[in-house]
Formats: sequence, structure tokens, C-alpha cells
Amino acid sequence: MKFSTFIPLLGAITIGTLNTSCLESKGAAEKATAPPPENGAQFKEGQGLSLTEEMSKAIGLKTEDVGEEKITPVVSLNVSAVTQNTATGWVTPEQAKAVRPGMEVEFHCETTFKGTVEKLEANPLGVMGDSEITITTAEKLTAGEPLKAVLRLPAGDAVAVVPAAALLKTAEGAFVYAVNGDFYVRTPVKTGASDDKFVEITDGLYAGDQIVTTPVMSLWMAELQVLRGGKACTCGH
Repeated sequence: MKFSTFIPLLGAITIGTLNTSCLESKGAAEKATAPPPENGAQFKEGQGLSLTEEMSKAIGLKTEDVGEEKITPVVSLNVSAVTQNTATGWVTPEQAKAVRPGMEVEFHCETTFKGTVEKLEANPLGVMGDSEITITTAEKLTAGEPLKAVLRLPAGDAVAVVPAAALLKTAEGAFVYAVNGDFYVRTPVKTGASDDKFVEITDGLYAGDQIVTTPVMSLWMAELQVLRGGKACTCGH
């Protein structure tokens, strides 16, 4: 009687052990077949890009919060000297709205020196309604010499800004990588004014949002490489 009871019990233990072994083997197999990070990066739809700790350190990834700053917009122009003390160039209709005679100009060539906007004239020969700008300077110029002219416009109210290095410009538009927990989400943004350090964000982010400040190009290349099966792309798509 005792012997007949022992046999089913032994069978139950054996079957239970086999089932446990099968489950453990299945779990190990699933772990073994799980795709490893592609060059230290993985992408999940709806969550974004994640990096291994090693890759984050290797590329020097840094993040910070979106801040608010008063931006002094900068207009950079390519102009050409027409006389010893005068240079001319073209400004777009949008730029022309902010440029006024008497504004100070910085010329950049081998050295940096000052000039002044003398006049701004609409010209029927201008491309897409561009206006001709005339700048004078006390420095001696060489006729035909190409110059870079920089105008710093009056600062406005404090606005949401990101460091210029945080902005990714592609054929699809402007993006930043927003921090989403352990993931980095490529987020479309609309930009406004900019200066030497910051770019205004008019849509897509708010002050206090956390973003990647550097190196956004490395993140983009990693994302493309994962999505395209290991082949990076530099076409802007």
C-alpha cells in the first residue's frame, strides 16, 4: 500500500521537475535570442532611443533643462566693398523689418572692425523682394573685397531657448532630443530668433523640459543606424 502510493508521488515530482526545467530552458532561450543593443543603442517605437551606459559615456552625452533668456538676435550678411569706406549687400524682407539706418555693424575678415548702416533700399532687381543694404566704415576697404557683416538687433522679452548645439537641422525640419525617462525622443520644434549661444523655441518645448545638449548628431546617427539595420544615413531623412 505504501509502495503504490510512493510511485505516483515520485512521478509527480519527476513531472514537476521536468516542467520547471522546461520553463527555465525557455526563459534562458528567450534571453539568449533577445536582440542586443545595436552599437550600444536601441530604439522603441513611442519611447525613443536608449543607450547603454558605456555608449553614453563614450559620446559624452549631456542634458539640461530648457531655460528662458532674452535673446539679442544676430543677422549675418555677406557683403562686398564697393569703395574704400562702403560695402553693400542684400537682406531678406524678414531681416529688413528689423534693420534700421544708424545701427552698428561688425565687420569680420582678417580683423574685426565697426561700421554703420547708412541706408536700406528696396530694389526691383533684388531676389524675392530682397533689399540692398549700404554700410559705411572708417576702416579702409579694398573694392570688391568680400566681407561678413554682423548686426545685433535689440533684445526682446525672455523666451524659451535651447543651446544652439542642441538643435538638429535635417531635411525634415528642426529637432531636439527630449529626455523621456531612460529614452531620448527626437522631437520636432519651431524656432524663432537666435544669437551666438541660444535659439528661441516657439513650439514643441516648454521651459523646464529636459533635452540633450550634446552630441545630438551622434544620437541621430545612432537612431538611423538602428532603424536602418546597421546602415547609417546622412541624407537628412
